[in-house]
Amino acid sequence: MKKILFLLFFTLGFNVSAATKDPAARKVLDATAAHLSKAGGMSIKFTATTLIGKQSQGSTSGTMNIYGQKFHLNSPDMLTWFNGKDQWSMIPGDNEVSLSEPTSAELQAMNPYAFLSLYKKGFNYKMKRGMLINGKNGYKIFLTADNKKQDIREMYLEVDNAYNPVRVSIRQGKTNWTRIVINSFQQGKTFKDSEFEFPKENNPLIEIIDLR
Repeated sequence: MKKILFLLFFTLGFNVSAATKDPAARKVLDATAAHLSKAGGMSIKFTATTLIGKQSQGSTSGTMNIYGQKFHLNSPDMLTWFNGKDQWSMIPGDNEVSLSEPTSAELQAMNPYAFLSLYKKGFNYKMKRGMLINGKNGYKIFLTADNKKQDIREMYLEVDNAYNPVRVSIRQGKTNWTRIVINSFQQGKTFKDSEFEFPKENNPLIEIIDLR
């Protein structure tokens, strides 16, 4: 079930034949990064949809608390804690949790704000204005990787006029997509470091499977 948070196909109508670094798109990306860096702790409600080729693999909804690169995800399909280095993942109701060191692509597919550490190097980008998924006008940005062999090949971002992302879609491999729609967003939240680590002291019967 973990892969429910990994992959989708979403077209914004760009002509993607020529690589470019659109200054207007970069300006919006930089403004979005600056805005979110000042947001402190964030709490979001999201819906994640996955697709391989044109075949939907399903959707899930949940909540995520985020502070920098750290996050705690809670959904009916998966519970995940990431402290900036190690990640704990488990299916609700299961008796074991997996401990791993995720790749940047895996983090991008789970954390809708992970793109902030990626776009400045190794991507071309274009932008147009238009109506977003929430019915408001904003920015639609399309990013393509310079190196077509890297994990993340393409990204589509919808950003509102206040520089809040409302939808993030990425392609990994040839046909695997993930779309994350951000349904609500709260900033200025305060979290303890323990929020981003599996609470093993409260779950002594849960077996930790170390995959690092």
